[in-house]
Amino acid sequence: MMEFGVIFTESLAAIKKNIIIIAPTVIASLIMLIVTSIVLGSDLATIDEKNFDKTILAIAPRLFAISAFNYFLQVFSHCTTIAMAIDIVNKGTCNFFDSCLTVLTKINTIVPASFLILILLTFGLILLILPALIVCFVFILTFIIIMNEDINPLWAMQKSYRTMKDNFSSSVVMFFFLLSVGITVNIINLLFGQMHYIGVVFSLFLSGVFMAFAALTLLKYYMTIEARRQPVEL
Repeated sequence: MMEFGVIFTESLAAIKKNIIIIAPTVIASLIMLIVTSIVLGSDLATIDEKNFDKTILAIAPRLFAISAFNYFLQVFSHCTTIAMAIDIVNKGTCNFFDSCLTVLTKINTIVPASFLILILLTFGLILLILPALIVCFVFILTFIIIMNEDINPLWAMQKSYRTMKDNFSSSVVMFFFLLSVGITVNIINLLFGQMHYIGVVFSLFLSGVFMAFAALTLLKYYMTIEARRQPVEL
């Protein structure tokens, strides 16, 4: 049975020792706040019950573009966090700029994988929430594998699927634990979002901690499974 208590404790300890690992999520969130404010700020400020449908229809193309930009920005920040997590596990420390460069060297693998997952997620959402959750579940290790190995996008997605399938019981526990923590973090962020500047700062910090925790947990989970697959040398 997977020792999740050890994995979670080690992940939190690593974040405490290397708090810079929250930087990718915080920076990406700040960029999105600025971009959204510039592109949609004036339109959103004029929305009321009388012109809601008309305004939403008018800004729909920009809203779609911002959503797409946000998705790929989050993928980039997630991969940067993973790169930093890998350095922490291997070296005990990490560097934000070095990790960004590492992500850029793998961008030709990251982009196709993110497109494929986005397409599957879109179809999953069209078919209601359960198919989308299944897509998230089976491909949750894709970017961990890409950042940890020299592998093409399709093989990374296939390996993620097989890893989650072959270790179904522990994978379900890990997935729903992270999902429940993520939902809790979002609820807390919504509550603190009413506190204006202090709430925004707290939300950015909490989101950064969660994403770092998720990246470290997924990485340690995957590395534990891979270590068990390796034959023992006598």
